[in-house]
Amino acid sequence: MKPTKSYSRGKIAFLLAIALVFVSACAGIGTIATPTATRNSVSTDVAATLQALTPAATAVSTVTSIPPTDTAVPPTPSLLPPTLPPPTRVSEPAGAVRINFLSGATASQTDGTISPGHVQNYLVRALKGQPMIVRVDSPNHDLSLSVYGLQSGQVLLPSSEKGNSWQGILPVTDDYVIQVIGGTTSQNFNLSLTIASPIEFDPGAVSATVSGSTRGGFNVSYALYAFAGQTMSINLNAVSGNAVLEVWGFSDGQPYLRSAVESTTFNMKLPTTQDYIVVVVPFAGQVVDFNMKVEVK
Repeated sequence: MKPTKSYSRGKIAFLLAIALVFVSACAGIGTIATPTATRNSVSTDVAATLQALTPAATAVSTVTSIPPTDTAVPPTPSLLPPTLPPPTRVSEPAGAVRINFLSGATASQTDGTISPGHVQNYLVRALKGQPMIVRVDSPNHDLSLSVYGLQSGQVLLPSSEKGNSWQGILPVTDDYVIQVIGGTTSQNFNLSLTIASPIEFDPGAVSATVSGSTRGGFNVSYALYAFAGQTMSINLNAVSGNAVLEVWGFSDGQPYLRSAVESTTFNMKLPTTQDYIVVVVPFAGQVVDFNMKVEVK
């Protein structure tokens, strides 16, 4: 019987040892286990961490704020081109009379009557670079002129100069206003106007031939720009020989061939660089057809 009792006690002791080991293991695992965090606790921890890493809002605004200024900020300019105002329409002077030349003519004569202090306006269309000569005459010789461009507004002869003639190279293509200004009494007047036609050579050429007619019996004037030292030769062929030549310098006003000589040819070494005016002068105001050759070399 003793062996049986001793066996039961050893068995019990063995089982108790195994139980103690198991309990110890369970206890060790319990000490290292981490309790599961709730959703609210995690959000709180993250928010606290971000707050610690992020500067305060007031500090950020202090660094980036721009001190106030009294200077107004200019508006951003528009990238669109400015809109230009429409061109101003220039009105013709009241009562203006337009001067129209006969076809092929370069001169006109206008007669009229003007009262003391009255202004009579005339209009004529002319091209840039054309030489123009205008004169007014009357019995008392006390009338004066004013000349200006209608569109350009350029004054060629102001009324304050009280001149009775003007000549010059026209600066622009324009309608030119010629004002005849009355004198001390009512009187008749004659307004003469010449606008020379330019002679232009073809590129590389030294000569040109022009044809025309002395319409209305008026002289026909041409302008040719040439240099000092060049030689100019002119040969006029007029029907029935009823026209002659006249040549003078536009700038210096010097006559180089007078019509009284009654010559149809001209040859001369030019003394001055300028526009030279070549005029076909008909006899006794006749209408004469002609052709004319001009050479400059």
